[in-house]
Order: sequence, then structure tokens, then C-alpha cells
Amino acid sequence: MSTGLYSVKMRASRQEGGREVHISGAEKIVEPDRLKTICDQLLERAVRHSKGEADFINIKVERVAAADVIRRDALPVTACEVATAEEGRQKLGELLERSGIPNGEEILGRMKETWGMRGAMLLDVDTLERLEPDQGRGVRATYMDVADSGDDRSQKDHFKEALVLATKVASHKNIVGEICISDDPDYVTGYFASKELGYVRITKLKEMGCPDGGRIFLFRGDEKEAEDCIRYLERQIMLVRI
Repeated sequence: MSTGLYSVKMRASRQEGGREVHISGAEKIVEPDRLKTICDQLLERAVRHSKGEADFINIKVERVAAADVIRRDALPVTACEVATAEEGRQKLGELLERSGIPNGEEILGRMKETWGMRGAMLLDVDTLERLEPDQGRGVRATYMDVADSGDDRSQKDHFKEALVLATKVASHKNIVGEICISDDPDYVTGYFASKELGYVRITKLKEMGCPDGGRIFLFRGDEKEAEDCIRYLERQIMLVRI
């Protein structure tokens, strides 16, 4: 029996007003005997999403070499309870300041540019220059999953999926932080993550029912390092121990 691994990615979207609107996305790295089950589960997620019906669903399956997989422990997790989205935003500003990142208010003001993007903004924290080759698409952190694939993952787990992504992103030497607000209308929790502060869950960063959300990867380095960072985020295969 084959002992290889497969990367499975799902993306669902629809056209609105001449532009593509992201509905749902997910990915797994699985053993061959779980391939059909995972594909079925991801298809179910795509067709039953709170953001509505998709008119485009893509499921991509590709074999990955076990030798190319790196493993990391998940970032340590802390929680920040806030009563309002405004309080949550203030907490984000404090975390940026603690991380030695200037221009916190200006950075937070850029979040609206990420609404509806498939990927994340890659932002130079010192110049506030966007570094993505395609600013409509953004940079996508992909090829990652929880290291133990034997658990039941038939339902979306916002926390685990976000922790896996944040751990991979923070592991690159030029990433100094990440801000995320979920684009799920039924999920108002977001986070700030970095090597130094770990994964900080902020319980409210928007109002229930709001479909807006996005990510900013906060980068410090030169042009060549930015190119390496993008390759790492989009191509390096990682399994995260939670």
C-alpha cells in the first residue's frame, strides 16, 4: 500500500458585479486511504457555506514527497477577551507596538484592502509598501495541515486551521507578525501572531453577520528576501504539531 501523502485544496467562489468573490477555502495533507473522504468533506463545506452559494468550486489533489515535508510545533496560544470590536482593534494596536512595528493605526487601516482577496496582503512594515506580485490575489500560505491527520476533521475548525497557518507564516525569518480577521459572517474572533508573542486570539474583531475579513502578513527585509518569503509561504510543505 502506498505510503505517500496528498495535498488537497478546495476553493469556492462566485461572480458578483464582474468580480470574483471568495466563498470558502480549505486544504488538507492526507494519506491515500483518506483521500476520498476528505474530498467529500471539503465539497460539502463548499456547497453549504454561510456566505451563500458558489458558482465555482475547485478541488485540487496532488501528490507531495514525504521528504519535502517539514514539521513544526504550533505557536503558543493565549486568549484576549474583549467586549467590543473597537476594544479588539485597540488590542491589535497594542500588540503591534509590543512587536516593534511602527505605524500601527495605518497598518490596521489597510485591512479593508484585503476584503474579498483569496490570499493575504504582504506588507513592508517600515515603508507600508505592498509586496504581492498580484495585489488582487495576494499571497497564499498553502501546503500545510495538522500533523496528526487521524482525527475527525469533517467540520470546519476555525481555531486549528488558523493556528496551523499562523505557525507556518511566523516561521519565516522575515515575517514579524500577522493580523487576521475571519471573513466568515458567523465568526467574529481574529488574531495577531508572531514568533515572540505566539498566537493571540482576540475574541471580537467585527460584528456578527459581517462578511468582511482578511489577512496581512507583516514583513521586514529586502526585495530578494520578499521573493524568498513568498516562495516559502506558497510552496513549503508543513505539518504542524498541535
